[in-house]
Amino acid sequence: MERYEIEAFLVLAEELHFGRAAEHLRVSTGRMSQIISKLERRIGARLFDRTSRRVALTRIGAQFHEDLRPGYEQVQHALERAMTAARGFDGPLTVGFLGAQGGQFLLEVIRAYHAEHPSTEAGLQEFQMNTVITGLRGHDSDLILIPRPFTDPDLAVGPALWSEDRYLAVSSRHPLASRPHISQEDLADITLLRMPENCPPSIAEDRVPSLTPSGRTIAHGRHTTTFLEVLALVGAGEGAFTVGAEVNLFYVRPDITYVRIIDAPPLSWGLVWRKSCETARVRAFNDKALELSHRRTTPRPAPLRHAPS
Repeated sequence: MERYEIEAFLVLAEELHFGRAAEHLRVSTGRMSQIISKLERRIGARLFDRTSRRVALTRIGAQFHEDLRPGYEQVQHALERAMTAARGFDGPLTVGFLGAQGGQFLLEVIRAYHAEHPSTEAGLQEFQMNTVITGLRGHDSDLILIPRPFTDPDLAVGPALWSEDRYLAVSSRHPLASRPHISQEDLADITLLRMPENCPPSIAEDRVPSLTPSGRTIAHGRHTTTFLEVLALVGAGEGAFTVGAEVNLFYVRPDITYVRIIDAPPLSWGLVWRKSCETARVRAFNDKALELSHRRTTPRPAPLRHAPS
C-alpha cells in the first residue's frame, strides 16, 4: 500500500464523509473516491457502505481500520522523532579524539557548544590509532578529530581546524637527534614505524612515506597500534615516527628527541563524521570547532633536547 492510500482510508474512516475527507487531504472528492475504490479492489472487498445520505465502515473495513491505525501512528511517531532529531539539538553527542592536544581542544569546544545548546549532552571519547575509524563506522562516536589528509566516500570531512609543523620523533641516542633540524631526505637514514594495518591509506602514506622527494627509499619497521606504543618503540631505538609540533608539550620523554623536518608540509587536523548521520547537532559542533580554531594558536615547541654525548 502507498502512504497516500493509507492516509485516505484512515481519514475517511474518521470523517465518514467524502467531501470533508477530501478537503482534509487537499484533494478533490473525485480523487478521494478513486483512491478508496482502488484500495477496495486490491483488498477484494468493500471497505465502506455508501449511500446518498451516509458513509459507513463495513465489517471488513472496521477490522481493517482497527488493525491499521496503531501501526500507522507508530510510523508517524517514529518519523516525527527522526525529523526532530535531525533539526534540533536535544539528545547526546559524542566526539572522539586522538592524542592529548585533541582532547584539550575539544573540551574547550564542548564548553562553548553547551553554552549555546544546553539541551545537547556532549561528551568526549578517546580513540587509539587502530580504533579511530572502526569507532566512527561502529557509531561509537558522532564526530572524530583526526589528522589529514583523509578521504572516504561514506564520511564527511570538515575543514582543517589547525596545522602544526612536522617533527620526527627519534631516539635521543640516534645521530639525527643531535641535529637542530632535518630535511625529508634525511628520512632515508632511519626506519619509520608504520601506522596500524587498518589505518586509512591516505593518512598512512602521509605519515609513513616510502620515498624521499628525490626518490630515495625509506625503510619501514613494524606496525603499531597506539601512540604510546609508538613512543615506547621510538625510545627503545626500534624506529622513528613523524609527529606534529605539539608533542613537544604533551609527550616529553628523556629517551626521545623531536627534531623539526624543515621542508615537510604541516600536519593538519579536522573533524570527520558519517554522511548518513549528519544532523543539526553535528553541523553546529563542527561550526563551533571551526570558530574556536580561528582563535587558537599552536603553542611553541619546547627547546630541543640534544642526544647525550
